[in-house]
Amino acid sequence: MGIGITQEQRDLAEAARGWVARTVPPEEVRKLLDTSPPHRGRPAHWDALATQGLLGLHLPEAMGGGGGTLLDLAVVLEELGAAAFPGPYLPSALAAELLRRGGRRDLVTDLAGGALIGAVALGAGSLTAVATADGYVIDGTAPPVLAGGDADLIVLAAEPRPAEAAAEPRPPETGPDSGELRAPGTVWLAVDATALSVRVQESADPTRHTAEVRADGVPVPADRVLAVDGELVLDLAGVLFAAESCGAAGHSLRTAARHAAVREQFGRPIGQFQAVKHLCADMLVRCEQARALVWDAAQALDADPGVRGLVGALATATALDAAFSCAKDTLQVLGGIGFTWEHDAHLYLRRATVARQLLGGGDSHRIRAARHGADGARRTLRLELPAEAAAHRARARTVIDGVRGLDPAAARRALAPTGYAAPHLPEPYGLGAGPVQQLAVQQELAAAGVKVGGLGIATWVVPSLLAHGTDAQRERYLPATLRGDLLWCQLFSEPEAGSDLASLRTRAERTEDGWRVNGQKVWTSAAQWAGYGILLARTNPDAPKHRGLTFFVVDMKSPGIDIRPLTEITGDALFNEVYFDDVLLPADAVVGEVDNGWKVARTTLGNERVHMADQMTFDTGLQTLIDRAAGLDATVRARVGALAAEAHALGCIALRTTLQQVAGQEPGAGASIRKLVQTAHQQKTAELALELLGPDGAVREGAGDRALHGFLMSRCLTIAGGTTQVQLNVVAERLLGLPRDPEPRP
Repeated sequence: MGIGITQEQRDLAEAARGWVARTVPPEEVRKLLDTSPPHRGRPAHWDALATQGLLGLHLPEAMGGGGGTLLDLAVVLEELGAAAFPGPYLPSALAAELLRRGGRRDLVTDLAGGALIGAVALGAGSLTAVATADGYVIDGTAPPVLAGGDADLIVLAAEPRPAEAAAEPRPPETGPDSGELRAPGTVWLAVDATALSVRVQESADPTRHTAEVRADGVPVPADRVLAVDGELVLDLAGVLFAAESCGAAGHSLRTAARHAAVREQFGRPIGQFQAVKHLCADMLVRCEQARALVWDAAQALDADPGVRGLVGALATATALDAAFSCAKDTLQVLGGIGFTWEHDAHLYLRRATVARQLLGGGDSHRIRAARHGADGARRTLRLELPAEAAAHRARARTVIDGVRGLDPAAARRALAPTGYAAPHLPEPYGLGAGPVQQLAVQQELAAAGVKVGGLGIATWVVPSLLAHGTDAQRERYLPATLRGDLLWCQLFSEPEAGSDLASLRTRAERTEDGWRVNGQKVWTSAAQWAGYGILLARTNPDAPKHRGLTFFVVDMKSPGIDIRPLTEITGDALFNEVYFDDVLLPADAVVGEVDNGWKVARTTLGNERVHMADQMTFDTGLQTLIDRAAGLDATVRARVGALAAEAHALGCIALRTTLQQVAGQEPGAGASIRKLVQTAHQQKTAELALELLGPDGAVREGAGDRALHGFLMSRCLTIAGGTTQVQLNVVAERLLGLPRDPEPRP
């Protein structure tokens, strides 16, 4: 999935991708590697960009643009980043947006139509500005300006200085905070390149050079002074570079995965080796987080400056780092071939390196995000439903009004017979609701302040019984379960078969009246309280792998079941060992077909549950860390910023997934990515909360006890429901198409 998720955005991405492939194919890009001195001036493809309307895509029609949005521009930049598109497209688009916001409509029109090319200096360097009667006079040297040698117009930053101090030397802007462009009084000016001394440099990225830009007493009239500030410049530049970086990261991922699928070592594809498989899966996780954050940040560029700065910094840090790290990891997967000049992999590493050098490394942006968060900036993700949702809400209101004020358990009991406790289920258990109606019901519940009690493990039981149970089984179990009267447990894992359910040893043997079960299950949550359990047991020991397993419903009060709570590292006992000693099950305990229980266990209904409420993306624990960020040192603030990026990415991925479901599209990789990110995120949040308590965190009293319990409890998150390592295998195989693990030897 790319940055754009609507059909229109996907069409735009496809059109941009096709145009680039035809106009500037890879062999044309590679010619620039050996061009010396570096090319300067108008690129050969510039007129074609103007003809396609790409130069003014994001600009108002009244200014010669296409009337699109900055999200549209981000979609195109992602495709150009994937092609390592050369030339000044990104710098010129950034210059046009700054000029639009700065009030220079005439210059914007010239940039949109291709008459002018723009560039932007992302800092003042040693440039100073002395006020005159009709503007400023500037002196000094800007930091390296991307595509400055191609530009007709360069947006420069300069520090105002009194006239009498103009002759004093001023050191270049350096240090860890220089990338934030926060110097008070910085002025931003649109200067004709012909008035400046411009020297094209040997850039680290030979496909898009930088330039040294120097001013020696250059007068700049007042109408060329832009009404923008450094925070806005950095936010805009960061998001546009981040969009391009998403394309570069995606290209690196695809290159690595394709190579890993076919390159053989030691008699098999290297993509079958778990280390390579996990590396590629982790690259996908980074790409998806970056795309989700850029998608939201591009839409927030007109928001309140604090919100804009928060989500912009999160997107910039994540996407620039994703492009950089994915390029490095691709080189690792490619091995020696990737280290050659002839392979294109180094072009993406070079481009990612230049972006980080010009805008600052990821930590500088994470620190900036933490600052905005500590200042109170928050981003609420909202889901706008189509007009048809109003009728669904009106119908739901007539039912939900009757349960206002009830506790969650009572609300579930009251709503279950109406179908509103589980609207995604088919009638009579639910409403047979599609995504829009489900979300409308959720919004109406939230508006009424009604919370419906959860189902726990029954969330997985109900679909299995609906899809594979008999009428008698459904009538017996489902109404009571949906009312919350039946509590379930899941009897799958065994001491020798955690995530590898194909290795189950618990046996179920036929009897005259049903089945006799012997064996042991472990890590069974809530078994000591459950009335019923769902059991996978081996019924055909001669069948291979997942075949020969049968799915049963078990009354947990049956004779021969011995439940032994396991004390966990927290001191709690939520998990259990469950022993089966000649436990007799009736014939109608089987769900689905005998020996085909694996199919039942993997059941997901076509009409799946959709959930998305308007939400802040920082939970209570992270909120506390963010609120404290201002008083923490830079290293810890960077860690808080990284956690904020993960949390906001999770929210954005959930919203993007839901929007696609509402539109009738496939939800994509969202669910798999969220599981991998969320569990580790919760662990890191709990660990930092404990760490910040200092010596008090060593004491099991008060805040120390709560933080210690949270930290210890979090360690199960990357184990329960399938370990992170198994999930990485699944992501690599199912989403990236890498070879499956070899079959074990008999």
